[in-house]
Amino acid sequence: MIKMKLFPVVAILSALILTACATKPDSDTAEKEAPLITKEEKKSEPKKEKDPPNIQFAKELQALLEKGDTKGAIDHFAKIPKSLEGDLDLKMILGALYYSDSQFDNAISVANKVLEIDSKNMDALELISMANYAKGDKTSYSQIANKILKQDPYNPAINIQKAQDYVLNKKYKLARQSYAKALKGDPENEDAMFGYAQTSYYTDELKTSKVYFQKLIDKNPQNSAALAYMGKLAYNDENYLKAISYVEEALKYDPENYDYWMDYGTYLRYLGKFDDAAKAWEHAATIEPDYFLAYAYLAGNYDDLEKFDLALKNYHKVIETNPNYYYAYESAAILEYHQKNYAEAIKLFNTAYNYRASDPKLNHLNWAYALMIAACYYKMDNPQGAKKVIAAQLKKMDYNSNEYAMVRFFGDTYSRNAESQLTQKINKESDSNIKGKMLFYMGLYCEIIKANELAKEYYGKVTNMQAPMFFEYRIAEWGLKE
Repeated sequence: MIKMKLFPVVAILSALILTACATKPDSDTAEKEAPLITKEEKKSEPKKEKDPPNIQFAKELQALLEKGDTKGAIDHFAKIPKSLEGDLDLKMILGALYYSDSQFDNAISVANKVLEIDSKNMDALELISMANYAKGDKTSYSQIANKILKQDPYNPAINIQKAQDYVLNKKYKLARQSYAKALKGDPENEDAMFGYAQTSYYTDELKTSKVYFQKLIDKNPQNSAALAYMGKLAYNDENYLKAISYVEEALKYDPENYDYWMDYGTYLRYLGKFDDAAKAWEHAATIEPDYFLAYAYLAGNYDDLEKFDLALKNYHKVIETNPNYYYAYESAAILEYHQKNYAEAIKLFNTAYNYRASDPKLNHLNWAYALMIAACYYKMDNPQGAKKVIAAQLKKMDYNSNEYAMVRFFGDTYSRNAESQLTQKINKESDSNIKGKMLFYMGLYCEIIKANELAKEYYGKVTNMQAPMFFEYRIAEWGLKE
């Protein structure tokens, strides 16, 4: 907010210059009234007088501000003429410059000097509140902010700051209310307008959101953030062509914005332009190579296209850039298994297992990872490795559970009677996901013991469920094709 207050500074300085020049004669009138001067007299004409100190100071300060030289403008105040030392507008300019340069204590000091002269100066109070907020003194900030709001309940600066705090804490409805108050105080305030539009989007007030983002675009057609949000709104309406048009316009004005490229790829993907979507996400990855999201989108995209080498490459990039994103370990493990890279699949399934073990909500599903790890060992002709994993898992399970029976079945020598008993238990399972997983592992066991026709029968039962809510579903699909 304080940074924004620097924009009318040029007008203040221009007014100062004009006032100082007001006593000078009008040039056109002077020219008309001046007597004819001969060439000889022109030669002896005195040089043009320099501007008085106050005008010279204002002009030089204006030039520094127009160049964006904040530090130079601050240093320039050391040359302020005595006739301008008491000017409150100039003091506030200096305070705002200190704020912009993160010299918050100096900004507060200048604002307090203004308040000594004008105790109700709202700009000075705002500067103190914002400077305290910026330096992390929330107590002092709140005291001043409340004082301002008592005098001016719709103060834009304070209401915008309150709204931003609410947004940080994901209290979007409260944030929206504060932005509405800021707009009541200043209907043309673009920060308040944007915040109100954005929080309207977050709270599903989409018509209102669209109206205010459009207002911002009408004021400034190059407002890339407003254009990008209009793209999101079009996407919500499933108007993907319009969404693409908006985000392409946003990228004209902010070509290296990570979020815009991510959205662009999403809209393209929904139009079935998978290769173009991949290019958009790949570009996003070049902008923020250490952030995982673009790699996750790329991995999923290539996985859907069955470009498994590219999918794996990107899943591994997700793991590299966000080691805590355990879903990537599962997805990469499945593809490594499909590519018959069993040793690598074991490492990844083990990591996924350990992440699930730390989450009580997921730990009960770890038996499935244990069986996938065991299957990898079997496929590597290492039955001892498989049995070791199975024995460790059984110790962690309820002896009376169907899952226990399935894991034990994997570790024992095949028995037709054991298979029959387990199949009966599976058929009585009420949870469709658990039932599907267990049917899959029956098929996987049959595949391991080379009973391929029986394996495909079980895999067929899994895929006939048409409910791929568990990772094994796609392995069953692959098993039917082999």
